[in-house]
Amino acid sequence: MKWRIGMLCLAAFGFLGLATAQDPKKTEQAKKDAPKTEQKTEAGKEAKIKVLVSPDASVELRIDGQLTRSTGDVREFVTPKLDPTKKYSYKFSALIEPNNYTKITRNREIEFKAGDDVLVDLRTKLPTDEEDVKIRWVPTPDDICEEMAKLAKIGKDDVVYDLGCGDAITIRTAVKKFGAKKGIGVDIDPDRIKDAKKAAKDDGIADKIEIREGDILKLKPLDDANVVMIYMSDYMMDQLQPLFEKLKPGSRIVSHRFVMAKWKADKSITVTGKDGDEYNLHLWIVPEKKK
Repeated sequence: MKWRIGMLCLAAFGFLGLATAQDPKKTEQAKKDAPKTEQKTEAGKEAKIKVLVSPDASVELRIDGQLTRSTGDVREFVTPKLDPTKKYSYKFSALIEPNNYTKITRNREIEFKAGDDVLVDLRTKLPTDEEDVKIRWVPTPDDICEEMAKLAKIGKDDVVYDLGCGDAITIRTAVKKFGAKKGIGVDIDPDRIKDAKKAAKDDGIADKIEIREGDILKLKPLDDANVVMIYMSDYMMDQLQPLFEKLKPGSRIVSHRFVMAKWKADKSITVTGKDGDEYNLHLWIVPEKKK
């Protein structure tokens, strides 16, 4: 079903359309001042907009801040008749929820002209998109953290990172039970930062644990890392792949549950936790750089 965008549809659809093109008063005056032949030209044409969203996620779509009521993975809209001599723009904002603890807000601005067929593919992020990712913390059980450490073969020479560390149980396990040289946790939530620092102190290993507040999607290369532990989402794994590829050859990445679409794990195992549930763990070993 195609939804018509525009001021006349505000009552029917609860949606206010056109973003910005020109000041309405100036436009009206320009029409009055224009020759009659130009007025015919400016009678206007509709633009058709097709928006593609992920079929594997719940997606809430806003255009210029207004919530749309369309559903499905292909959403179609029609603008009011527009002045073909002008350029117009819409701001699209998609709230994407691939699971019940990941929320991705992807923003994109599109320019178009009257009569255009506009395709907006919001299924993947473009470099120019503004994006915000929020992931609800779900702790990994202590015994599964130990299994992750075993899979990574953590030893006394390893510097272990936990991206999205929560209370830092993964790196605390690596240091306290497997003798890692140092554990570094990164989390965006100030409350989790406090929890992690307190837990490291309570474990008596605060001198070997460093907790940093920050966005893991904005991290610089982890030059000192030998091991990276993570439990986030498939989407975050894909976003972090360029960072992982810059790790030193031989470095290990261990993920609880989630994988990368373009980098196959070197090893995947399923373990049964003390709670009786099964857990999938994945290991990647960073290869030597191609010369």
